[in-house]
Order: sequence, then C-alpha cells, then structure tokens
Amino acid sequence: MGVELVEVMGLCAICGRSAKLYTCPLCGKLVCSRCMDPEKGVCIQCARGRGGPAEGTGDVGTYR
Repeated sequence: MGVELVEVMGLCAICGRSAKLYTCPLCGKLVCSRCMDPEKGVCIQCARGRGGPAEGTGDVGTYR
C-alpha cells in the first residue's frame, strides 16, 4: 500500500520552475520531480525537516 502522488502542471512551490507537479503528502505543496525526494516520497523541504503548510506562506524556496 503506497502513497499515491497526484500529478498536475504548474509552477513548483520550491524552485518555481514550470513542470509536472506532485503533491507532497506531508505539507501539501505542489513540487516538481527535482524537488521531490523519491526515496521518502515527500518534498525535499519535508525530507530535510523544513516542511510546512503551503497555503499563505509565500515561500518559494531556493532551488539548488
């Protein structure tokens, strides 16, 4: 029983790039494949312990 990722097109909440997006099951942010941690199945911010609610934060992060 795995986590189902929802795929949509738009701007990544972390790096801002236009791409297919996936919803992080922890924080709800829509992120691109570069900003998803495939081993943990969550966004890179949640994987690093820096997640948080996507709504109203204005946080677009920095892509490295």
